[in-house]
Formats: sequence, C-alpha cells, structure tokens
Amino acid sequence: MPDYIKSPLNYMGGKYKLLPQILPLFPSKIDTFVDLFGGGANVSVNVNANRVVYNDKLMDVTMLLYDLYVQDLDESLFGIDSLIEKYRLSKTNKEGYLNLRADFNFGNFPATVNPNLAFYVLICYSFNNQIRFNSRLEFNMPFGKGRSSFNPSLRNKFIRFVNRLQEMNITFSSNDFRQINFSGLTSDDFV
Repeated sequence: MPDYIKSPLNYMGGKYKLLPQILPLFPSKIDTFVDLFGGGANVSVNVNANRVVYNDKLMDVTMLLYDLYVQDLDESLFGIDSLIEKYRLSKTNKEGYLNLRADFNFGNFPATVNPNLAFYVLICYSFNNQIRFNSRLEFNMPFGKGRSSFNPSLRNKFIRFVNRLQEMNITFSSNDFRQINFSGLTSDDFV
C-alpha cells in the first residue's frame, strides 16, 4: 500500500481513510486534477497529476492552504510556535484558547500575526481538532480540554503535508462548485 500523506486538518468528510479505495479508480494519466470539494486536501496532495486545482467553498481553509503553499515552512512553524507561546496554549488553558478565538473572530491581531496560521492554531486546540463556524461566520468550536494541541505527531504530519504541498503545481480557489469553469479541460483532465 502506498504511503499516503495525511492532511493536518481534521476535516469533516475527509477522504484520507478512503484513499486506498478512491485513488486506484482514477485514470493512470491525469494532466489537471480538479479537486472540486477539496476540504483538507487529502486527495489533492496524494493524486498523481501534473497540475491540481484545489477548490473549497470555505474561504478560511482555502486561504490557510494557500499560505502553507507559499510561505516558507520554517516561517509557518515559527508563526505557529509564536502564537502558542503568546496565548500560553496547552491542553488545559481554556482562557488562552478563548482569547485566541476572540482575536481571530474579530481580527484583533497585530500586522506581524498571520490570521491564517492563527486559524490553524485554533483548529489544533479545538475540540477534536474540528472546524466549525456559526451563522455570523465566527469560528465557534469549543476548547479541546485535555486532548487537543499542536503535539509532536501533529507537527510531523504538518511538516510532511506542507513539504508535499510545496512540491506541487497547485492553484487554489474558493468558489461554489457551480461557478467553476470547466471549458478549458481536456480528456486528459479529471474532476
């Protein structure tokens, strides 16, 4: 079985566990792969294609993945570690988590803080590392007390995922699937 790369995002409906069943059904030669409902990008980073078009309607996830693609890995890790230190995040510091969540929801960051990395850190410390927004588009997952953190295992998963992402020829969009233009695709492309 291939050594698949797992997304560091615990995305509802993630396809990581299904990759052994899904990927063998794909064409053997793919020029452009369109991941229409990209989510945590488990399929995107594991598909064998010359080019990947990642799309997900949730802009926050798309922007996070884009930043991970373009930003130096060490800068991303430094940003994550700095946020963890600034908010004193741990498996038990609920107040720090709630402060970070409030700052994220209301954009209360200095210019030196990347809000997309703050979003990722929120996910790391949220209940079951899940992503959820309320009707006002505020991140509203509760704290993952005693369980959730940016632990060494998640850090290694993050590094492996970002390294793979940065090797790819990938573009990102955040559109409703009905707005995607398929007119430029050929028989060598796969949606």
